[in-house]
Amino acid sequence: MIIGILAIQGDVEEHEEAIKKAGYTAKKVKRVEDLEGIDALIIPGGESTAIGKLMKKYGLLEKIKNSDLPILGTCAGMVLLSKGTGLNQILLELMDITVKRNAYGRQVDSFEKEIEFKDLGKVYGVFIRAPVVDKILSDDVEVIAKDGDKIVGVKQGKYMALSFHPELSEDGYKVYKYFVENCVKK
Repeated sequence: MIIGILAIQGDVEEHEEAIKKAGYTAKKVKRVEDLEGIDALIIPGGESTAIGKLMKKYGLLEKIKNSDLPILGTCAGMVLLSKGTGLNQILLELMDITVKRNAYGRQVDSFEKEIEFKDLGKVYGVFIRAPVVDKILSDDVEVIAKDGDKIVGVKQGKYMALSFHPELSEDGYKVYKYFVENCVKK
């Protein structure tokens, strides 16, 4: 199983390590041709506006949008998978959700805590200027993780989006296994 990591911004190396720890092969995706031969794609955290612009500039936006690839979006990746943020920005619009960017506040408000994750129990979440799902637009979207009343993890078919950074926690590799079992092998 080869999992690509969009490598234009964000925690690329950390995702690589977590993918390997989960027992899969990681491949950096920087150009359209790098999408060849991967079984799934991770869109990491970073700055969603910048990632969207860079994806468009490098021809990745349309290629990813029109692919059959299962995709896991973390933090900014969640934003990019959504149908909207209330702001004018480039998005993939692949999941029937809207999100609130920086829902927890600024960088100084970042935090770590255990959250309940469907079928996995407690998972350690690292929240850095994290978004949250503010609207679910379809019955096809399943909530898989919450922080109190905030929706921080969703799944829809071959797509999964998380507010937090699983690549930054010791047990985060379990999230990648969940993604493969529930979105890639589906």
